[in-house]
Amino acid sequence: MLIFTIRNLRKSKNLSLTELSHLTHISKSYLSKLERNNLYNCNTQTLEKIATALNVNIKDLFYTEFDINDLKEKLNIVVEQYGINSKEALELSQLIDLLINIINKENLQ
Repeated sequence: MLIFTIRNLRKSKNLSLTELSHLTHISKSYLSKLERNNLYNCNTQTLEKIATALNVNIKDLFYTEFDINDLKEKLNIVVEQYGINSKEALELSQLIDLLINIINKENLQ
């Protein structure tokens, strides 16, 4: 299973979902599902289009288990800055949980 970073990359480039859709010729609904990690069976051509539009390498579109510690550090900063109940803290916490669950599931197999 993949955890996509597309939303964060898109926002860092100041692109709306509509703009990314126009740049990639991929439907806005499909991109939205990828961003929310509700869709995991994305083909290489689609990933290439997204990476090209965002001017990044394909590998930059994903979080990996190696990103957990960095995400935990970001979570601590966000909690200090915005509070534990902030939207930003919740999103990072959910992402960390998702990565940990994926790693644990893979280790059990």
